[in-house]
Amino acid sequence: MATTTASSFISSVILQPLIVAISSAVYSSLLSYEMVGNLDWRPIAICATSDVLVIAADHLKDQEVVTGTRGAAVIKRFTPLARIFLALNASLLAAALSLSPPQATFFTAAFTAPAFLWTTPLDLSRVGAVLKRFIGANYSREVDKAHKPFVIKRVPGMKAFFSGTIRSCGVFFVVHSALQSSLTSTHNALPWTIAETLVWSMVNRTGHCIMSDVRDYDEDKEAGVPTIPVLLDSLLKTRMILTVVHAAILTAFRHNPFIVASSCFAIALVWILGKDTPKPYFRLSLHSQSIFIVTYAVLLSFNLL
Repeated sequence: MATTTASSFISSVILQPLIVAISSAVYSSLLSYEMVGNLDWRPIAICATSDVLVIAADHLKDQEVVTGTRGAAVIKRFTPLARIFLALNASLLAAALSLSPPQATFFTAAFTAPAFLWTTPLDLSRVGAVLKRFIGANYSREVDKAHKPFVIKRVPGMKAFFSGTIRSCGVFFVVHSALQSSLTSTHNALPWTIAETLVWSMVNRTGHCIMSDVRDYDEDKEAGVPTIPVLLDSLLKTRMILTVVHAAILTAFRHNPFIVASSCFAIALVWILGKDTPKPYFRLSLHSQSIFIVTYAVLLSFNLL
């Protein structure tokens, strides 16, 4: 593992979570506008701060593993700053949830729990032991098989599935529950519709996650992480599948120029970005959705639509 420096620690624990949170804030803003015709700060804050907390906590845990090295002093020095950063976001999240209906808290917890437990070994034998009490001694063999800890990250293809679902459906349900709006809003936000936005977002977010796996292909293959590119054992097959899926979205929603432009941009990035591309360039893939939502907002604010 590379030696941790002050800049790499701050980038990993503070800047990267904020950059990812921007994409959730932009997407939740669009959903808020589609549902009620204005921007409600509560669901936007909930989605953005949840992203920050999940990613920052995960990165901080990774950084704290580095002990007994030259980077340990840097980690010890900046960890209090990171904890203050997490506390501030947790306070904002709590404030937004306290002013929202209880359903918002439920959906926030439901969709962030898998992310918090992403790399946590889960001892299923404890579940088996409880079941044994009700089922009887004949269950002992099944319990023995469960002794190996279960890790969500190790489930084939689960990373892309969770990312696409949480960052699309999760955000949608949080916004919907916080605003208590109907699933079919009467607000006219053409060319957008809630259903199309949801489908587009799921494909876009899943596609970005798979592109991140393309970037980490060699590392994941060596570590045995079952990502989509590793399972296909081919970056070319991965790119072809992503191209077909983005093209399908482009065709299905061709009446919306922003979805069309976003899909074309995503297809271009599929073939431009690779495992040797510097990581900062993958932020274009991360924001391949946000860029065009912001473009829509700018054009709308100047009455150009």
